[in-house]
Amino acid sequence: MKVVTWNVNSINVRLDRLSKLLKREDPDVVCLQELKCTEDKFPFEALREKGFESIVLGQKTYNGVAILSKVKPSKIWKGFETAPTDTEARLIGAQIDGVTVICVYVPNGQEVGSDKYRYKLKWLEHLRAFLKEEVDLNSPVLVCGDFNIAPTEEDVFDPKAWENQVLFSDPEKESLKTIMGLGLTDLYREIHPTGEAFTWWDYRNISFPKNHGLRIDFILGSSKAVSFIEDAYVDRNERKGTQPSDHAPVVCLFKEGFLQKRTHLPKSL
Repeated sequence: MKVVTWNVNSINVRLDRLSKLLKREDPDVVCLQELKCTEDKFPFEALREKGFESIVLGQKTYNGVAILSKVKPSKIWKGFETAPTDTEARLIGAQIDGVTVICVYVPNGQEVGSDKYRYKLKWLEHLRAFLKEEVDLNSPVLVCGDFNIAPTEEDVFDPKAWENQVLFSDPEKESLKTIMGLGLTDLYREIHPTGEAFTWWDYRNISFPKNHGLRIDFILGSSKAVSFIEDAYVDRNERKGTQPSDHAPVVCLFKEGFLQKRTHLPKSL
């Protein structure tokens, strides 16, 4: 089983690049963030022609999350039931052949101490409560997405410059630790315990050529996911070329047996 998570930064702008990624990587499951469209504007048919069923929680102009799967998902979650007034499209989940896949787009936070920063910390509290109460973490679980948090100094190109800044402040890092304390492991770090591997580079200040990036996109796995992990990598080349997203995809490969079965959807003729 191969799983990809990618902040696509507009699904319709990046559809051609996504199509090429699907052909190149041949994943079983893809989690997408920052769709920037409502469900009626989502390219369901174009992805179905490539053999993927899509479940989507969209929002006009901002946010939006989706899960693409080669098998039909079941038991779908959309948003937090415990926070019905939160209308931002940031969480979607499904069970896919015995594996629970949760796709998240954590708020950016804008600036430490701002209203948006406080919203981010509250949202992370809701995420922890959701995972603890709604998801069986003793089963195979993957929590994938753009977390907008760099957890350690190795995940930041210049820790001194980012100290106490949004994406790298202590309360954000502590919130992520609390979520992972439920029994989730950073699967990239399971394979690569040390070293740089950034997933986001600002469009400004030629950040990508300078490699001035952060690692803020993850695939977290429960203990039963950890036991099947075979490889993990960042597709840095996806950040190159024409009209790239500012994020690179994160890919995890699991040993045979992680999925209960592999009955793929037929591709359209």
